[in-house]
Amino acid sequence: MAIYEGRMQGASLDLSHVTLRLDDDKRLRIFAGPVAVGSWPMSRVTAERTSIYRFSLDIDGEIFEFFPEDPLGFSEAIGAVIDLTRTSRFSLKEAIERTR
Repeated sequence: MAIYEGRMQGASLDLSHVTLRLDDDKRLRIFAGPVAVGSWPMSRVTAERTSIYRFSLDIDGEIFEFFPEDPLGFSEAIGAVIDLTRTSRFSLKEAIERTR
């Protein structure tokens, strides 16, 4: 089990402090303090790293932004993907091209 704290926001949710728990039984559980917000199988969760500190989580079709206190650990634990084709202020692709 891995536990990550941070801030989460979405169209139907804006929590200043949440705990995401990635359980050994392949479930994502979200808590706001002692209150369980929800639980989903990891097969229904997709994570994309959108900046150094921000992740886009598609949880059962609903999009949330998560700002973990430990971005590297969270990225590795959840298996976040990075879109290297996107061009933006924080794009890795642009940073690589600027060094050429």
